[in-house]
Amino acid sequence: MKINKINKVLFLVFFLTAQLISAKNFTAKPIAEDSTQHQSLFKTQPFLQNPIGGAVTISFFTNLPTHGWIEFGTNKELGQKAVTSIGGQTVANVKHHKIRLKNLQPGATYFYRACSREVLNYAAYKKEFGKVEYSETFSFTLPDNESEDFTALIFNDLHKKRRTLHSLMAQVKDVDYDFVIYNGDCIDDPVNEEHALEFITYSNEQVNAAEKPVFYLRGNHEIRGAYSVGLNDIFDYVGGQTFGAFNWGDTRFVLLDCGEDKPDSHPVYGGLNNFEELRNTQVDFLKAERKNKAFTQAEKRVLIHHIPIHGLGKKSYAPCTELWSGILNDSKISLAINGHTHRFAYHKPAKRDNNYPVVIGGGYKDTDATVMILSKTGKTLNLKVLAYDGKVLLDDNF
Repeated sequence: MKINKINKVLFLVFFLTAQLISAKNFTAKPIAEDSTQHQSLFKTQPFLQNPIGGAVTISFFTNLPTHGWIEFGTNKELGQKAVTSIGGQTVANVKHHKIRLKNLQPGATYFYRACSREVLNYAAYKKEFGKVEYSETFSFTLPDNESEDFTALIFNDLHKKRRTLHSLMAQVKDVDYDFVIYNGDCIDDPVNEEHALEFITYSNEQVNAAEKPVFYLRGNHEIRGAYSVGLNDIFDYVGGQTFGAFNWGDTRFVLLDCGEDKPDSHPVYGGLNNFEELRNTQVDFLKAERKNKAFTQAEKRVLIHHIPIHGLGKKSYAPCTELWSGILNDSKISLAINGHTHRFAYHKPAKRDNNYPVVIGGGYKDTDATVMILSKTGKTLNLKVLAYDGKVLLDDNF
């Protein structure tokens, strides 16, 4: 009996000792047991966001925890390197890589590639690395502060429908565009990161986001779902907020976030929403923006947000109309671009108490889907809206 008790004690000692040794020398195992020889480190291609202020953000995802960096330069020799650091510590041993290149020359073309090194062991006093992979070399051109010209593609309410985006891209295959705007309800109700990345990856490949910067705006459906908060980490918002403003040449873009399409008190939100505060914050933002030299001196001013302020039905929940319409009507807006209703509409100035033109994009169904081509040549701002089948719904100057 005593021998059995001694054996149990010895077993317990050996077990705890083994656990401590294991914790001290913990090694993160790759997905494919002991080797990644048959699996690429890259889960997605790199994609560009927020090319503002002489900088651009490059994001990519890996299948395994890695150390990621960007090699870049003004020619294919590259020569420069950028990483993400927090408080002096390089961000590594992660699958989501979000790296901002700074101090770039406006109007210049840069070449870059994403680089990833497998992390095998990220212990307190020991780091071990596996294989290294590189993406192909891509290029991008930053907006020129003095330029008058640009072309942008604008999508809304895709609701993760691949066929819809594919068909719309077929209508603009010959368009040479500078950047892309997803104006809400494109990556709707995300359940988890994998669910969100499925369409983000597809849509980025469709618009060549490795070389054409993308701006993601929230619609009410990006706010819903278990991973909705996680999208805020994937998206790189202008100014770090879900609303903001930027210049592309001499055109000022103002991006607003209307929040949800129902009151914060609605039971489906479980008391977790506070969009009333967000909308009021944007009142102060708009008042300040209206006095901003970048806004007042712009040749054109384009307003973009998902839920229309003007053009909703009489019974619709529309708090932004009361809060913002007075300020915007006094702001010499050249054009407002919206979505949400799933029906194309063009409201000329004053038709619905707006003294600026309002264009609302369609939905995701074959009969409703639209793609917008917003372009500026010299002093002329043009918006062309194409239907799913290529029919021209609008082609006008503003």
